[in-house]
Amino acid sequence: MTTITGRLQECGIDAAQADALAQDIQHKKYGPLLQQLLLRGLWSDVIDESMPQPQWLERWRELGESGFPFINSPALQRLLDAGVDVHDLTDVVRSAQVLTIYNIAQLIDEPCRDLGYDLEEAPDLALAAVDDAGITHRYGSLHDALEENDPAGRHGQPRTLELRQFGGLPGELQSEIKDLLAQKAWSQAAALWKRAAGGELKHCLATVQSLARQL
Repeated sequence: MTTITGRLQECGIDAAQADALAQDIQHKKYGPLLQQLLLRGLWSDVIDESMPQPQWLERWRELGESGFPFINSPALQRLLDAGVDVHDLTDVVRSAQVLTIYNIAQLIDEPCRDLGYDLEEAPDLALAAVDDAGITHRYGSLHDALEENDPAGRHGQPRTLELRQFGGLPGELQSEIKDLLAQKAWSQAAALWKRAAGGELKHCLATVQSLARQL
């Protein structure tokens, strides 16, 4: 029989966090689990940034061709036909999605925010879990914790051009550059970057030093 810890790990939650959530559940503390599931659900709808070809493009095409609503495949294709860089498009779409899930999280946290809490008639609403005994368990603030759960590890921030270029390099080359950055071997890293991505050596040096602060 599958345990709750095993099921959480199957959902992509690391072992340590799965164990902690399982212990909370044993102590009838369901708020942390509810928060984690909600946050993971929100982030799961944000497109991937995989290189070299973002997988979401083909997925959106498939959905559009199947008649799935909301996906404007013709507009997407017009942008690509016009020569829009697919990675620029990915970054813009992801930024819009992150902003949307943040606003959704804030709305779940405070559904009456726009109405104003200075009104006596304004209801006090909040999402919560109710256990078998009828006890309510609050999950805590979603929008405050949203950034920490960014799968990309950037707290919701857009990726920089350096990160995007780095992500497009072969894995072995990424590892080699990472090792040089860890050693602060700036000149060697810059020379390697120049061979891989091109550009003036001075610019490559500034790029790898900026990259070191982001990795």
